[in-house]
Amino acid sequence: MAKTSNASSLFKRVAIPLGLSLVTLAGLFCYTVQLQLQLQQQQSISQRPFSGLISGQTQQDAAAIGNEVGFKYKHNVNVNGNGNANAKNNRPSSVKIKVNDLQDSPELQEHLLKLGLTPNHSIHVERLDCKSGEVTSSTKLHGRFLHITDMHPDELNVIGAEISEQCHRKREHIPKDERSHVFGDAMSGCDSPMDLYRDTLSWIKENLKDHIDFVVWTGDNIRHDNDRLNPRTEMDIFDMNRQVADLFTQTFMDDDEADIMPIDRRVSVVPSLGNNDVYPHNLFAPGPTLQTREMFQIWRNFVPSEQMHVFDRGVYFFKEVIPGELAVLSINTLYFFNKNPLNDNCDSRKQPGYKLFEWLGYTLKELRKRNIKVWFIGHVPPNPKNLHLSCYNKMSVWLHEYRDIIIGGLYGHMNIDHFFPLDSVKSWKSIRAQLAAQGLIEEAASLQFNTYGDDEDEFDDNLKMYQELQLIDEDGEYATESLSKRYEAAPHGKVTYLENIRDVLLTSVKGPKKGGLHGERYAFAHVTTSVIPTFNPGIRVWEYNISSLYKNVDYVQQHEFEPWSEFFTRLETQLAESDAITEMLDTFEDTDPIHLQYSGPGVDKTIPPVMPADLPLGPGYISQLFSPERYTQLFIDLKKVEKLDNWTLEFTKQYSTDESYGMDQLLVADWVKLSRQLSKSSEGSKPLEKRDGEDKNNDDDDDDGLYEGESLDDGEVGILKGKKLWQKYLDHAFISTGYQEFEFSKE
Repeated sequence: MAKTSNASSLFKRVAIPLGLSLVTLAGLFCYTVQLQLQLQQQQSISQRPFSGLISGQTQQDAAAIGNEVGFKYKHNVNVNGNGNANAKNNRPSSVKIKVNDLQDSPELQEHLLKLGLTPNHSIHVERLDCKSGEVTSSTKLHGRFLHITDMHPDELNVIGAEISEQCHRKREHIPKDERSHVFGDAMSGCDSPMDLYRDTLSWIKENLKDHIDFVVWTGDNIRHDNDRLNPRTEMDIFDMNRQVADLFTQTFMDDDEADIMPIDRRVSVVPSLGNNDVYPHNLFAPGPTLQTREMFQIWRNFVPSEQMHVFDRGVYFFKEVIPGELAVLSINTLYFFNKNPLNDNCDSRKQPGYKLFEWLGYTLKELRKRNIKVWFIGHVPPNPKNLHLSCYNKMSVWLHEYRDIIIGGLYGHMNIDHFFPLDSVKSWKSIRAQLAAQGLIEEAASLQFNTYGDDEDEFDDNLKMYQELQLIDEDGEYATESLSKRYEAAPHGKVTYLENIRDVLLTSVKGPKKGGLHGERYAFAHVTTSVIPTFNPGIRVWEYNISSLYKNVDYVQQHEFEPWSEFFTRLETQLAESDAITEMLDTFEDTDPIHLQYSGPGVDKTIPPVMPADLPLGPGYISQLFSPERYTQLFIDLKKVEKLDNWTLEFTKQYSTDESYGMDQLLVADWVKLSRQLSKSSEGSKPLEKRDGEDKNNDDDDDDGLYEGESLDDGEVGILKGKKLWQKYLDHAFISTGYQEFEFSKE
């Protein structure tokens, strides 16, 4: 009966008003029934050893934060990780919780300090039966996670091969500086030797795995297709993706977890798809396709089974890394990528990027309802260099309007350690201009987004920013004059790339008057260094706040939510209905007014609703549970180790954010301040206190153009400090290779 009811509802809501054909409806009905039958076969999901943690901070802490931002605290709890708090009897129940801070041994403290990590940062959480008091489950949380990206293992890489031959072939009389080494060579253009790839994961297993909670893994697990004598095949790509996924499964398994399903193990692994993980590279079609189905099989240990059918639409999904509390949302950024020839924009209903944003909207709405905080991850970072303008605009406004739950975004692809802001005001202005250009004048005028007082220049939007940015091609196809072939395939123009980000994006970052007291106008994308030796290999360990978890709480009352399986069944129906509307609209000419009926805010589900004013700012903006505190970047100095005989791979600390940048924590306001400090090195930089249009000498000015801790020093001393900081930033960006000193580092 349920299937008939669903089909009838679909007919009433979609087919009758839109005049869908019976053939189309029959196909849609069969597809829906097939999804439901397949989903029923996926309902047997293993129980987690520890299901759920309390949401938010203590009531006292939350009330204090609530007073600051003007909201009333509501304690929200979800104990069951799959969202089904008490489905059988549908009544609230309580769980007894016991939390202990863990004291690290002297040996462990020494080990963590050597890696630049914080000792005594872990807790032990026990769940007890309320009547007997017996422990029913327990877990450790360390308040740390690993970000690893762009491994690019290459089975054809040969030690002692000629660097200019992609390190694939040897020949006689190769100059010493043009020979490849066992763990690779920075700025060589070669992919990762298998020893680098395997030994990196082995080192992580021995030195980091026991001290992290989850892993963010942002793609590119295949060699580049740059050897014409050995072109990649689709089967090669599937096979290597499978090999790497299987090794990740083994690496992050605890000793006592052999009998536990991989997806239910203590350390969650969340992957995202890279542009080299597909065939041909960069090109990825909307699903279902052979590639989407194959990727689900390859990632079966990482993707929740109830999301299989949504995943099949485009390799996007989310995973609760702390059940009921914290999730990582994996976005297929190839659907936004301007080098994917199968997508042109994110405004057309037929585009895969549009469909991804539809899924994102429904998913974020549900995560907000459950008060689950979220990290975004993806392979291609959302900057103007990489994304179509409409995709960039929508990514920015979604991040902004869900700033109560979204903590930040983590990416790879660029092989450069850097960050950049996304400006919600410019993005909303661009969306408004686009709606007006489509003839939706009233709809454009109805957008009531927060401008943070920045209303004077209607045309200061992202279109203008795209026109200003002259970013070089990521492949760096520029000739270089060099007597040696050692750097023939080195990346070109990457300093220019960072200077463009600084001169256009960082110099425009506003102070608290027009950026918000907590910098909430902005979201930030964080791009980490890669394992592949484009520069030196590196990985990153983030530390986040778990200090307030369960403090002063003895009993936790469950919050009732429907099982996730029910949400995904409904989501599949909603997405199928949208597909049916798209099919119907495709029968009309592009100029037909019917298209306008399905455009604009409220109707177009890819444009987010404005965040309700009574919702608090989330962990990305105000210090609370799950707020990022610091990170440490670990690396291998390849130039140093190539001179050592029988060296065993070991990562060492390159830098940490607190020591190098003086950042006490990693909230958005902290990144805003660092952006403004770095921008002082730009030739066209305005004084910080004037970036909000303020006049320092005006008596009516209340001098609120600076964040706490920012310096007014914009004179010669300030510029010198900015330039010194910029040089440190470049050293970090290129992983201490000295790349910025080479002539080819600039365009």
